Amino acid sequence: MARKKLTFESAMEELQTIYDELEQGAVGLDELEQKMKRVKELTHFCKEKLRNIENVLKEK
Repeated sequence: MARKKLTFESAMEELQTIYDELEQGAVGLDELEQKMKRVKELTHFCKEKLRNIENVLKEK
């Protein structure tokens, strides 16, 4: 299954979904490692987006 183009908003939405699943205990141990890797990818993506915006604002 191909993922749609990642945006800041879609990354945040996916992070919220994962958080909700974890909070509800809906993730088994076998899935946990995969979910945590995805969380790492998404948080890195979001941090980079925010850094880029911060750099653009500093330039002005």
